[in-house]
Amino acid sequence: MHESLEWLAGRTKSAFSNLSTSQMLSPAQESHVNMDLPPVSEQIMQTLSELAKSFQDMADRCLLVLHLEVRVHCFHYLIPLAKEGNYAIVANVESMDYDPLVVKLNKDISAIEEAMSVSLQQHKFQYIFEGLGHLISCILINGAQYFRRISESGIKKMCRNIFVLQQNLTNITMSREADLDFARQYYEMLYNTADELLNLVVDQGVKYTELEYIHALTLLHRSQTGVGDQTTQNTRLQRLKEIICEQAAIKQATKDKKITTV
Repeated sequence: MHESLEWLAGRTKSAFSNLSTSQMLSPAQESHVNMDLPPVSEQIMQTLSELAKSFQDMADRCLLVLHLEVRVHCFHYLIPLAKEGNYAIVANVESMDYDPLVVKLNKDISAIEEAMSVSLQQHKFQYIFEGLGHLISCILINGAQYFRRISESGIKKMCRNIFVLQQNLTNITMSREADLDFARQYYEMLYNTADELLNLVVDQGVKYTELEYIHALTLLHRSQTGVGDQTTQNTRLQRLKEIICEQAAIKQATKDKKITTV
């Protein structure tokens, strides 16, 4: 529909352009032009112009709907993955499988890619799929807050899910989709204990938002045994905020020093 409407908009613009040209010809020029076009009123010219614009607007909206459609599929499958999935699993056959929701999402994305690749121009195809890896990464990272608990086997399963999504997207966009590495590294942080996670932020610096670290730390408290009571959790959360503030101050001081040096 997008391509048809865009074609129709182009033809309408072409007709409008031809009529406009004929209106502007002088009598001497008209005698040399083989055109059997009757005089056209200003109202008809205006209508044709508005019609061409209307067709182009509809074509653009169709392309936007395709852009949004593939993203809606990501939300549809990946949010329930965290809210309803069982990732507090032990090492068994189930833990080695990809999540069925991830498999379905990959099938949907591949089906959309197959349909779009034969219908759309390359730059429009890129518009639909570029940035999809970043969106999926954000959904998966923010999904950490919804897991009831997660085990080491569950973390491994999540990392496999991310890998297979990355592999599928890379085949479509022909780019590395490094944003999904960011999501995988986030879940790999959960192999640490709560205190080790705090030390990791000190050693490696702040890579994620404060809220994303809070979700990770809270999930560790829900998932691991012997991590302490609610008071201990609150103490760690407070320490996390202090570390993030300290890291931000160090980063700003380094930046100011570079500016002064220059």
